[in-house]
Formats: sequence, C-alpha cells, structure tokens
Amino acid sequence: MTTKRISIINFKGGVGKTTVAFHLATGLARYHDSRVLLVDVDHQSSLSLVCLSDQQWNEAIEEQKTVNSIFLHYTTPGTLLPGKEIILNQPMAGYRSLDILPAELQLDETELDLSGTGVGGAIVSEWEKRTLIAKWIEENNVDEDYDYIIFDCPPATKIVTQNAIAVSHGYFIPTIPDSVSIRGISHLIDRMFVKIDEKLAGLAKYLRSKGREIVGSYVEGTNFLGIIIFRIRVHGPARSHYVSDHTTHLRRLESEHHTDIIYPLIEEGVGVSESMAERRPVYDSSHNKNVRDRDYIEVFKNITLECKHRIDKI
Repeated sequence: MTTKRISIINFKGGVGKTTVAFHLATGLARYHDSRVLLVDVDHQSSLSLVCLSDQQWNEAIEEQKTVNSIFLHYTTPGTLLPGKEIILNQPMAGYRSLDILPAELQLDETELDLSGTGVGGAIVSEWEKRTLIAKWIEENNVDEDYDYIIFDCPPATKIVTQNAIAVSHGYFIPTIPDSVSIRGISHLIDRMFVKIDEKLAGLAKYLRSKGREIVGSYVEGTNFLGIIIFRIRVHGPARSHYVSDHTTHLRRLESEHHTDIIYPLIEEGVGVSESMAERRPVYDSSHNKNVRDRDYIEVFKNITLECKHRIDKI
C-alpha cells in the first residue's frame, strides 16, 4: 500500500481539528491495523498534549524532537535536517502502530522566521521553505514506515501549513454547523487550496524547466475529501433532531456540499472532551457514561471507516 498523507484543516479554531485528527489516527491504528504517524504542525500543540504526558512533551522540546527542528534547518544556518529520531514512537499505551511528531510553542516564532528568510534566490526560496516537510519525508524514507500520515493543521494557511499541504494527498475540514464556523469553507475549498496548489505547481514547473529535481514526496494537487460535522447540538423534540440554528446551517452545507458530508455527525456532549482530557480516544472510554450515552465509540469508528474509504480511493 502506498502511504497516504492527509491534512485536517479549517480557517476557524475550536471546530474539532485536533479531535478529528486524533480519533482518525487512533481509529486507523486500532480497528484497521494501520501504521500511522501523527504530525502536529499547530504551535498550540493541542494534539501533542493529548498524545503525550507533560513530561514527555517537555523532554521532546528540550531534545529538539519536534516538527520545529525541520524548519530550523532552513531558518538557522548550519542546522542539519533532522532524521527520524524526532519521531516519538508508541507514545500511547495500546497503540503500538501509532507514532507522533509533536509541535511546540516556538513554532509560531519559526513561522515568522520562515517568512523573513531567503536562501538561493526568490523562486528557489519560495519553493524550499514550503517543501521542508517534503524534503524531510523524502530524505528519511518516512513513508516506508507508515500507511497513513495525518497532519493536524493550525487555523491558518501560512507557510508551516503549506508545508503540510505540499505533501498531502487529501484533506478533511471539520466544522461546527454555525454561521461563524462554516463561513470560510467554500472559500477554503474553491479558492485558498486552489491558490496554494497552483502556486506550488507553478514553482515546481519553473524549477523543473531550469533542470532542478523536485522532491518526490511533493503532491501536485490536494484532494478535498469531505466535511466532518462536529458538536452539532441536539434538540430532541425538533423534527430534525437538532437545534434550529444548527439545522439551518447543516442544510446549507448539504445543499452546497451534499456528497462531501461525512456521516455520522458528531453530536455535542461532554464525553469527547472528558476522554481527551484523560489523554485517550473515546475508543478507550467505554466506562464513561457520557461517552456511552452519545454512542461516541461507534460514531468515531464509522467516521474513521468512511474517511478511510475516501482516502484509499485517492
């Protein structure tokens, strides 16, 4: 099987990106015997803090075993591109085929450094600073170790995020069905991703015309794979089963992106956040009444299965 690399992204924060990335990765590992690498490219490091203890995370930062090390190779003269030693293997009990490359807060400052650093001319620089993760994957044969690589992206499409896009075969967009959260979805799909892909493809074409070899893990054209509805609010007496505001915006999404919606929907409830606070997926929280009442285990198992079907078709 060819390794598939997937980004989880939305302009808006707090819409379930980390929750989706975490449960997709653990679901693939647990129920599909898949080898999965989680890559946290969000400086807030929420995914890292779910997968790792505070001590593990702090040690990773002290030992420079974070995704930030890949970018420091470009922004700090003389810094070598790291190897696979920056990956933390089997950080979670019960998930022996799941590894993580964590983030750190410093990544926000590194983003600024990337914007202000130029090496080798304008076009070469624009390309290289956006394909550092691609270079790291290629030079270390990272794909050989995994069936899936999943990127948890920040709520922005700046250079660090574009590094994830440059190597991703596809992307999912989690969202809450309200006016604020869904506002930018069509723009993200129809304009932002197209613009980023076109820019990367244009840079690659120019460099090829000059005889430059393009890193093999770069993906020309990132497939939109679907929208995952997160924290939809239930209202039992309603005909739709959901509160009117969420129903209205769900209907809008369905009309604009009918075949793109991933089912089942993730209903609002404290069970997911309680499980995440315990640094575990809902799959390991059958003891929690709030997880059982919303049937979250089956919900996320089915979402993982549907996502896997879509990913494997790419």
